[in-house]
Amino acid sequence: MKHKYEEVEDKIIDWATNGKYEPHEKIPTESELMEMFNVSRHTIRKAIGDLVARQYVYRIQGSGIYISDWTENREYLKSTKNVAVLTTHISNYIFPDIIKGMEDTLYSESYSLLLSSTNNNVMFENSNLKNLLAHKVDGLILEPTKSAYQSPNIGYLNNIISKNIPIVTLNASYPELSVPSLKVEDFKGGKIATNHLISLGHTRIMGIFKADDSQGINRMNGFISECQENNIPPFSGQILTYLSEEITSSLPDKIEYALKSEKRPSGIFCYNDEIAYIVLTIADKLNIKVPEELSIVGFDDSSLAEIMQPNLTTITHPKEQMGKDAANLIISLINNNNHFEASDSILYEPELVIRNSTAKLK
Repeated sequence: MKHKYEEVEDKIIDWATNGKYEPHEKIPTESELMEMFNVSRHTIRKAIGDLVARQYVYRIQGSGIYISDWTENREYLKSTKNVAVLTTHISNYIFPDIIKGMEDTLYSESYSLLLSSTNNNVMFENSNLKNLLAHKVDGLILEPTKSAYQSPNIGYLNNIISKNIPIVTLNASYPELSVPSLKVEDFKGGKIATNHLISLGHTRIMGIFKADDSQGINRMNGFISECQENNIPPFSGQILTYLSEEITSSLPDKIEYALKSEKRPSGIFCYNDEIAYIVLTIADKLNIKVPEELSIVGFDDSSLAEIMQPNLTTITHPKEQMGKDAANLIISLINNNNHFEASDSILYEPELVIRNSTAKLK
């Protein structure tokens, strides 16, 4: 539970980073803040003292408290250009490869990297954006959080753009922002994966998709489109959707229920390789042979794909190359006063990598 002074700090940071008060604009007096937050003068002075130390605000003796301008080059940062990287995850799945591509490129050009993650949580995205705005940041590489939904953090991002700080998005984009994006053509990837199963004779095909990210929605739509084009009859439970928070809770039980069905699917297209690994683990637990009795296709061609037994058939993701491309693009935007063309966005072509987790239906 937060202390009262921390709640005051959070609110004032929110005022500053969301543009309620502009840099060098005066905020309410100590007495007004005491009444506003229903706290003691000691609490207000503790909060303001911390915010002064963190350079969110400054005092003018006899005048009042003012919002700082963290877009100015502070003395200790004048010699360094800083690129902030905010992704949904950092240390797991495909993200280390993406970040490695960024690091290698940024460091070679003498850029400093400020790295943080949201854990695909909009509140964490909110707090991270506030923290980034408190630093001197020259550019932001952002992987949108819960990109299938309207973001409550667009105000912060527009505030960054208004300061002429370039933004590049990865894997997804926010429709409300006009910034370059680097994405895989997920709809097409969904069609390719589904077509592969159909070409092997599978007609009872199930899809498992993440519903809170646009990648999952696009891959699901590709799956549906390919099934319809090939007259694959729909069946109850053909599409299983889940939210990020359900991967380790309810999703495995739902997958097990589907695989225990008398009319279980003979082929499954999974949102990504991580979900494919869960499916394979549950199939092994139920003594369902892969690929003899169940064919599985993943997405992203992650390191998991080659260590799974059997090795996973999957759809490619550029990973490290995406990281390099994002870093090169943000450097170009920084050097060119944030001028970009529609052609600066990249849509990567997905390709099928056939391994041993899929086979012809017998």
